[in-house]
Amino acid sequence: MNGGVTTPGGLPTSAADADLTFCVSETNRYRATVGGAALIRSAPLEAYAADGARIDGIAHVAHSHVTGTNGGGVAFAENEIPWWPLGQFGTVQAVMRQGIAQMWAEGPGGGHYDNIKGPYTTLGCGVFIQNGEITVVQDFR
Repeated sequence: MNGGVTTPGGLPTSAADADLTFCVSETNRYRATVGGAALIRSAPLEAYAADGARIDGIAHVAHSHVTGTNGGGVAFAENEIPWWPLGQFGTVQAVMRQGIAQMWAEGPGGGHYDNIKGPYTTLGCGVFIQNGEITVVQDFR
C-alpha cells in the first residue's frame, strides 16, 4: 500500500503512505475543533482496516469485516467510505477529505461523527481500489 501506483489515466490503484497519514491528520483536524486529543496512527489498526476495506469493497457490504470479526481484537469502532467512484474525485486524499467531511457533518448523535470525536487514542486507515471504486475504512481504538 505504499506504492501509490496509478493507472495510465492517472487514477491511483493503491494508497500511498502519505494518503494513510492524511487520513489520520484530517480526522485529527476535525477532532481539534471540539477539543479532542489527536489520534496516533496505528500499524495494527491500519493492517486490520486494509483487510476490512478489501473484504467490504469486494463484497459491497459495509462493515462486514469488522462485524464478522467483532473488531478482530483491535478495533473498537469503525467508519467506512464504501465503494465511491474514484474517477469522480481523482485522488485517494480527495475521497478521504470528502468522506470524512460528510461523516463529521452528521453532528452529535451521528454514528460516524461520534466515532471521530470518540474517546479513542489510535486510528488506522485502510484503502482498497478496484474497478474504479475506492473503499476507505477507519478503525479506532
